[in-house]
Amino acid sequence: MDVMHNPVTRFLTSLQAGADIPLRLQLWNGMHHDLGSQPRVTVNVPGPAALRYFVPPSLDNLAEGYVNGHFDVDGLAADIVAAATGLAQVGVGVSGQGKFGRLFSPLSHDRVKDAHAIEHHYDVSNDFYRLWLDEAMVYSCAYFPTRTESLEQAQINKLDHILNKLMLKPGERLLDIGCGWGALALRAAQNYGALVVGITLSKNQHALACERVAQAGLGNQVEIRLQDYRDVSARDGQFDKITSIGMFEHVGLNHLEAYFDKINALLKDGGLVLNHGITSTDPDSGVTPLG
Repeated sequence: MDVMHNPVTRFLTSLQAGADIPLRLQLWNGMHHDLGSQPRVTVNVPGPAALRYFVPPSLDNLAEGYVNGHFDVDGLAADIVAAATGLAQVGVGVSGQGKFGRLFSPLSHDRVKDAHAIEHHYDVSNDFYRLWLDEAMVYSCAYFPTRTESLEQAQINKLDHILNKLMLKPGERLLDIGCGWGALALRAAQNYGALVVGITLSKNQHALACERVAQAGLGNQVEIRLQDYRDVSARDGQFDKITSIGMFEHVGLNHLEAYFDKINALLKDGGLVLNHGITSTDPDSGVTPLG
């Protein structure tokens, strides 16, 4: 029986087409595919699942696959960098469509995949993030109006800038989507008198945020949930204000419309939303050759 299923064969053939990269893909079944006439780098692929990091073969995907131990690479460092860059460049023409692409497309998002992605990104350990974040552990860009502030003060500036833009008032209900370790939720409750629901998919963030709420004695004002934004329901009522800070990059291009529709459904008439994220004017920036 041919263990090289047709979708995999077609995909590897598409990588080879028009490429002259000094790279050999050594496959789990003993077969190999050379992407150039004189391969100086060998990627040892232990199974079909590892090929997901080649769809498309951007530098981000390749680095993630290697760092997470999904395949090994043999060769000199300079040759490896050159091969990876060349592979990423041909990735523009490798869409990963069809059966193989549907199985492994990096743009696909659902609750399970999103939860795993957040766990991979944020559940390294709280101690790791303490090493380089401010005391409140705010994981998004700070606000330095005079360029002389400490990181701690700049993060407070950012939180206040957000809450002041929303014109947050005592007693108003605030939903913080992707609340992290709870810094904005705590600030909104302590300094603005708001009633806050914060949601996160990270177990470590949830645990520490709940601990901080309890330590601050704000359990009657702040609720931190381990919850997907799609699961906030009408039973929760609508909110006067909604924040989403550095979170919607995780939503996925194909789900942005549903994401904003959900926010709109959860917002009271006349309410305000502040959505902060990193975007690009490049229409193809969702997946680029170099990551």
